[in-house]
Amino acid sequence: MITGRIGPPGFSDIGKQPIPRDSIMKISRISRNFILTFLFLGLTGCSQQHFVTIDPALPVNQSDLGQNKILNLKVIDSRPNNVISKWKGKFNFRRFRVSPEQDIADVLYAKIVTGLQKTGFTLKRLPSQKIKTLRVEILQLKSIYDEDGPNLGVRVSAILRAHCNNKDRTYRKLYMEHLTRNPITPTSFPNEKLVNDSLSGALKKMFSDDQLLKCLAQ
Repeated sequence: MITGRIGPPGFSDIGKQPIPRDSIMKISRISRNFILTFLFLGLTGCSQQHFVTIDPALPVNQSDLGQNKILNLKVIDSRPNNVISKWKGKFNFRRFRVSPEQDIADVLYAKIVTGLQKTGFTLKRLPSQKIKTLRVEILQLKSIYDEDGPNLGVRVSAILRAHCNNKDRTYRKLYMEHLTRNPITPTSFPNEKLVNDSLSGALKKMFSDDQLLKCLAQ
């Protein structure tokens, strides 16, 4: 009985040959490193922090409406956090966050003081029980990026709430400004001008509110 391998010289059944142990370990190590790298990028992504300078224009005309009446001003930042905008790309590989460079309450306090002085009021830091008080809350300053359409767009919203407390009279109102830009270009990012324009629009509506100014001037 003749035994032996059937086939041309040099032919071997490779599919049945065992893979060397060191090759298995090398493949396993490469696979593990690839999975860990993928998970790390998915969790951390390419995260970038951007800052915008808050400096809204103040469209207020000079007048003597206040007749040197003394006011106390309070500006409170009531936003849930200090983030204006955040965006995350697919698979979380790219993401960014936009925040104000300064304290928004401090910036708006200075702007509103200038506006009140232009309209004839005198500002003093006294207990609110003794003099008329204007309290302004910053409720929202937010940018939302829209990817639903064919182009990337952005919508910026600013919401302020003013509360006049003048002895027995009180007055409260919201002032909102919503601005949209579509499409946006990479050179406009992080859309600092649009952020400031939204705040400027809300301030303009506040200083154009006759009922608020009357409450402060009485």
